[in-house]
Amino acid sequence: MTSFFQRRGWAIALGVAALLAAAGGWLWWSARRGAREARLAAEATQRMETRSTPLSPPEMDGVTLWLEVAETQALVEFRGQLYAATSGGLTVLADNGAPIRRFTAADGLPDQDLTTLAVFRDRLFIGTRSAGLIEYDGAQFIRHEFRRPPAAHVGALLATPDLLVIGMLDGGLHDYDGSRFGQRFQPPRAAPIAGVTALQASGARLFIGTLAQGLFIWREGELKHLPPASGLPSPHVTAFAWQDESLYVATDAGIARLTADDRLELVSRQPNVCSLAVYGGKLYAGLVIGGVVEIQPASRAAPRAARRSLIQLNPAAPQRQVKLTTVGERLLALTRNGIQTLRPRGDGRLDWQRFDRPDPAGGQLTSGNVTSLAFDASGRLWVGTFERGLDILDPDAGNALRHVQDETLREVNCLCATSRLAPMLAGTSGGLLALDATGRVTRRYDARSAALVGDAVSHARPLEVADGQSLAIATAKGLTIWQDGVSRSLTAFHGLPSNYLYCCETLNGKLYVGTLGGLAELDGLRVTRVWRTDNADLPANWINALLAAGDALYIGTYGGGVCALRPTGEILRFPETAGIEVNLNALATDGDRLYVGTLDRGLLIYDLRRNQWRVWRQGLPSANVTAIALRADAVFVGTTSGVARIEKRRFSGALQ
Repeated sequence: MTSFFQRRGWAIALGVAALLAAAGGWLWWSARRGAREARLAAEATQRMETRSTPLSPPEMDGVTLWLEVAETQALVEFRGQLYAATSGGLTVLADNGAPIRRFTAADGLPDQDLTTLAVFRDRLFIGTRSAGLIEYDGAQFIRHEFRRPPAAHVGALLATPDLLVIGMLDGGLHDYDGSRFGQRFQPPRAAPIAGVTALQASGARLFIGTLAQGLFIWREGELKHLPPASGLPSPHVTAFAWQDESLYVATDAGIARLTADDRLELVSRQPNVCSLAVYGGKLYAGLVIGGVVEIQPASRAAPRAARRSLIQLNPAAPQRQVKLTTVGERLLALTRNGIQTLRPRGDGRLDWQRFDRPDPAGGQLTSGNVTSLAFDASGRLWVGTFERGLDILDPDAGNALRHVQDETLREVNCLCATSRLAPMLAGTSGGLLALDATGRVTRRYDARSAALVGDAVSHARPLEVADGQSLAIATAKGLTIWQDGVSRSLTAFHGLPSNYLYCCETLNGKLYVGTLGGLAELDGLRVTRVWRTDNADLPANWINALLAAGDALYIGTYGGGVCALRPTGEILRFPETAGIEVNLNALATDGDRLYVGTLDRGLLIYDLRRNQWRVWRQGLPSANVTAIALRADAVFVGTTSGVARIEKRRFSGALQ
């Protein structure tokens, strides 16, 4: 008996020891896992370099902004009011959709093209296209720049109870705990995540959608990659939605559902999906091409049931780029033309009703992505855009007098009002268009009609001839010169440095052409000289802009800044502009100053008499200056986020 109890005691002791060992092992494993996660987070944080800067309003005396405010990218509720991220700044809306206030570059925003919003710890976080992350506490804006690794385009924001997760479209994943930034969701040894487009969290899992890499799942320090081969219709993930304990993953080629064991199953082959929203127990998808689709996936009980999609359109006002969101009890569609309230009807259709109200104040553009500016003979300002035709504005009040857009009048690269062919010429990706005073297309010249050597027109420059009319047209396939209705074309075969042409200018009876491969001088139809980086002091071969001022030809290059061609044929460099990208045809002069539009440095101003360079960025809608038009009293600056009208008196003092 004694031996039995002894054996039983030993067994109990061994069991307790085993339990203690197991508990110790579990504790050791937990501690190790916690230490590992902390180490990974610390390593990720150490790789980062950020800079946070309070923003303050610039001096806006003499500066007026004309913006596009209808295109809405995101909408959230913050401190009892609705905040909308638009392409023209941050708009505060009343509950009935009426605008209360708008924050723009005049309030210190470094970029007005806003991409996404999130509320984290009673602060509003704003994603931008080119200036990183902005934080707003209701009174002060703070800019957070991601300097290492460098990234500026915020693609997605997700607020969790502990962290704000920041997905960069030109970078990876960052996170913010309210005081410090890190990269804990990017393990050092995992494949880097690039091009983040969508974020979703559930429990301990974080789902990450990307532009070209498919889907990532983060769980407890481990990153799992689900490429298109795993069941995604496309590597371009556009949106997430959570319904019935399942994650729905939208791509540009269809929608998949993630199962409990991390498998993907196809739900719908509906293409062009850019957003998802769950409302009234139904799953809806917004489309890039316009309209809303109700996604009706097969049930788990009947997996072989037909999966179909019912397209819902808005016949009264078709909308493109429909981004669905739910705010309170509302299902809203954020579009290029404003915000629409969607109300499901009994027959399965949707009623569309405009929610936001247009601001009665003037100065609103149809599109903020300005590509060209020009004054017509009556003094009206024509604003060419890349995707949405052109606006004709009152240059004093900024009121839109007319908007013109059709299938041919799009992707405008240049405007020319000094030709005898028509009141206005528009160089587009589809040819050269002759426009009447109302903006109506009266004639189209393109390669198909043999009028041009190529369709993509980047510049049109009237030429001085004794009589008749002549025009030099730069295209992506060479140069075409018209004279008295006859067109002649030159290409690299005839001596041009490249077939890719961007600009033309005349000086002392010679025609100069800027190309991808250097600068060419023409005497009539003959190339007489070529300047390149290998035979001259040209800072870059890619030439985007040319302008004659005095006896010099000023040359704007992409990546080499500005230089000048002297009458002797020598190139004069300006070291102050080294490394700067000059935008297409963004050069102008009033005789006293040279104005230069750059890709990311704002407006450069060169005093022709004092030979001094200065930089102007105060109040500009964007640092990407794409077009310049001059009037006796003002400079009109086109950017990728709108137009700034700057009175010239502002340039008489010290520039910022």
